Amino acid sequence: MPIRYACREMGLNCTFVVKGETEEEVTRKALDHIREKHVNDFNIIQTPEQVKQMEKAIARSMRDVV
Repeated sequence: MPIRYACREMGLNCTFVVKGETEEEVTRKALDHIREKHVNDFNIIQTPEQVKQMEKAIARSMRDVV
């Protein structure tokens, strides 16, 4: 079942949405977008621990596409 992530699900005023077949794929694309477009919103994602925390936040914001 496809999975979807939207920045709005994390409370951001952003229209970015990504869909994918796996959580890993969606997480990777979402994290790339966050690093590129939301540096000021999430400027503390440098260390491996901080990246893991952001990945968990992304996972909580994912929804199954029906």
